[in-house]
Amino acid sequence: MKRLSGVDAMLLYSETAEIHMHTIKVAVVDLSALPAGLPFPELKEAAYRVLLGLEPLRYRLVSTPGHYHHPMWQENAPIDADYHIRRAAVAPPGGRRELDQLIGALAAVPLQRDRPLWELHIAEGLADNRIAVILKLHHALADGVASANLIAKALREYESLLLADTADRPESIPPTGRLVEGATREHLRQLASLPPLIWRTGTGVGRVWRRSRERRKNHAPRRPALPPPSFANHVVSPGRRFATASLPLSEVVLISRKLGVTINDVVLAIAAGALRTLQLRYGGRVDKPLLAGVPASFNKSPTRLSGNEFGYMIPPLPIHIADPLERVR
Repeated sequence: MKRLSGVDAMLLYSETAEIHMHTIKVAVVDLSALPAGLPFPELKEAAYRVLLGLEPLRYRLVSTPGHYHHPMWQENAPIDADYHIRRAAVAPPGGRRELDQLIGALAAVPLQRDRPLWELHIAEGLADNRIAVILKLHHALADGVASANLIAKALREYESLLLADTADRPESIPPTGRLVEGATREHLRQLASLPPLIWRTGTGVGRVWRRSRERRKNHAPRRPALPPPSFANHVVSPGRRFATASLPLSEVVLISRKLGVTINDVVLAIAAGALRTLQLRYGGRVDKPLLAGVPASFNKSPTRLSGNEFGYMIPPLPIHIADPLERVR
């Protein structure tokens, strides 16, 4: 068993009945080369065999008694194929809008914590002999990079995972006394690291205070940069809506090269344009930028399959700029 990191645990603790902390991954699969399609039982069995070979998908939460420490992951937990791999149907006529509605409905339901924190939904009924594979995965289990690596491993090693012997014995859960004892040892180790941490914190606080004092001498105090009122600033309900739009990657790459910016810059500018349109549609202000939270990975290793190693940048989205080219710059 292994302990959740502080970031992993934070993503678990911050979940509420209205704020779900799972992520959604969607792949649309073209089965036109198979006129008869693939029967769901065969798809389910193949998916089950492959997913059993992805170690993080067999982690199950075990709470520390009295919440004395962060929870732990029980490894090699059993997987119930009937629970984790489910059949879904896209409403007629089976287009993008109908698929988006299905994904929104699936995203509105939280994951059950007494089982490994994921579900795979195989959605039939898409037009043109296609299916959608929808993975719902808790953020405490994997961030964006780890999730992408999991999916890449499943696709890259499909045949070997399909044939692998994955009937490992589930890891036993220690008794309450041992869980508390282990948590105590970890707390003591962390206490030993407190003196240098306190020193570094004090040094950093002093540096910030000195810079702040110098800035106050040379500049008038500024009010905190608060975002303008937005159509999105309202009480969140458990319900979710999902919407997609497709852009040719080649065009995005070409724009980034022509303008000398990154692909991420182009994506953020596109998002700013969409938000500007929505703000105007719903009577919001577009005279100031909106603040966005953009995750940035600290560990992009292609072998990392679980955990969270990221931080947030808070860039201003230029919704106040009408010209799309100027928004990119």
